[in-house]
Amino acid sequence: YNPFQITNLQLYNPIYKLFFELNENNIQRISLNHPLHMETLTTVFDVKSAKPLEKPVFIKYSPLLNPVRYMIGKYSDNSEKITRLPALNSRDIDILPSITSYNNTSYVDCFFSFLTSVLLNHHGFLHGVDYYGSYLGIQKQFKTCITDDLDYLRNSDYFHEHVGKDFYIETPTEMSDDIYNGAGSRGNKQKLEILETGQDILMEDAIDLNILEPILDSDIIQEDLEEVYENPAFNAENSDNDDDDSSNSHLNYSSEGEVDPDDVNDSDTESENGSENWQTEDGSSTEEEDEVYGYIHNFPVQMICLEKCEGTLDELFEKNEIDDKTGAAALFQVIMMLLAYQKAFKFTHNDLHTNNIMWVSTDVEYLSYRFSGKVYRVPTYGKIFKLIDFGRAIYRFQDKQFCSDSFAPGGDAATQYNFEPFLNKNKPRLDPNFSFDLCRLGSSIFDFLMDENTPVSKMDELQKTIHRWCLDDNKKNVLYKKNGEERYPNFKLYKMIARTVHEHTPEAQL
Repeated sequence: YNPFQITNLQLYNPIYKLFFELNENNIQRISLNHPLHMETLTTVFDVKSAKPLEKPVFIKYSPLLNPVRYMIGKYSDNSEKITRLPALNSRDIDILPSITSYNNTSYVDCFFSFLTSVLLNHHGFLHGVDYYGSYLGIQKQFKTCITDDLDYLRNSDYFHEHVGKDFYIETPTEMSDDIYNGAGSRGNKQKLEILETGQDILMEDAIDLNILEPILDSDIIQEDLEEVYENPAFNAENSDNDDDDSSNSHLNYSSEGEVDPDDVNDSDTESENGSENWQTEDGSSTEEEDEVYGYIHNFPVQMICLEKCEGTLDELFEKNEIDDKTGAAALFQVIMMLLAYQKAFKFTHNDLHTNNIMWVSTDVEYLSYRFSGKVYRVPTYGKIFKLIDFGRAIYRFQDKQFCSDSFAPGGDAATQYNFEPFLNKNKPRLDPNFSFDLCRLGSSIFDFLMDENTPVSKMDELQKTIHRWCLDDNKKNVLYKKNGEERYPNFKLYKMIARTVHEHTPEAQL
């Protein structure tokens, strides 16, 4: 498996059409305006200084089509269109509509990553993920985790007819026979007490969330989209289609030389449509040894190049490195991230769990936040947390709404909400819910800290917070019934949180 075998590389994606005046002469020389651009897996190019900087780069290979739907034949009637990438004047008759839509899950994910880097670089918002650029292309082998989809795939005749041809499956040895025979299904408070500032805090050092409110009309953000970075290193020849394994099939990250795929650690790349395989510094991922992977031949992807983080919140819980104090501090950072993104972009993540929160080390002992006339001071315990994986995000920028096509009919998150651009007029309207993310996050933390029978009187403050976040408007636990059974299995949990939980907005935690 070599993730760098990518043909038809291009800078353009359909979101650019919303903000740039494009033509055939500039379409492959324009990208979003960000200060650092990927050169190699260990260096980025600083546009301002015109010099390379040593920074580890993380590459996410985000599919432009749903890989599971591909493996059950949902695109089989349009197989000749699968490897066609969007162009300036693409027509749906020539290219799959989801690939030309600016609401494509991958484009929505990538663009919000860019927006968080704008907050990082222009507003000092340390929780933004630094963004180093993106490309579209056709990946010779796209790797996707299918562990949670095995039962669904096994029931598809198309899957059994085409496995080993259009795609193949890699499994742990003990599970290899189960893939094909259908056996072995996988089983699937009081408010946070954050110390307010004392006289020792310099007010100008506080992260001011109030300045984010007018960000939709900000001249700085407007300039970021109007000014373009013309990439002289981008070789148009790399966009030529090539069916063999010639040098044009390999992405060259640096003008100084090629990257040897054998020297690349998998921890530098992610090739999954879900977040669970974001790997960390030690090269491990959550339960990686138990995962089942599919490899699809010649699949359209977006390379999203980002700062490399060091670990996930999930790993900290798994290693018992979270206690009452460190947990409260980490969750307060998450609260302020959500609050900032909601104010700036009317943002909901819609799939926030412990694997979608990452951290980087810091020497800063405390972070200070200013909001509504108050300054909050919170210890970092050596970690600054960042949100990732915005593939189900809904947000606004300027006068435009971006809504992942996961919410479109047939999408992974269809029926969670009901509003434009995927409004079903025959059903009640249901807009994005600002309480959804903390409840969803709480449901992913709950089992780390307690079981459904733990009495509230025995809980510490962290447990009380998570317990409270898992309560709906009627004070019922969204995860478990009193007898210990799951209240809402699988995706029904998402639907019911969206409908029955309205008291856990980030602002309500302050």
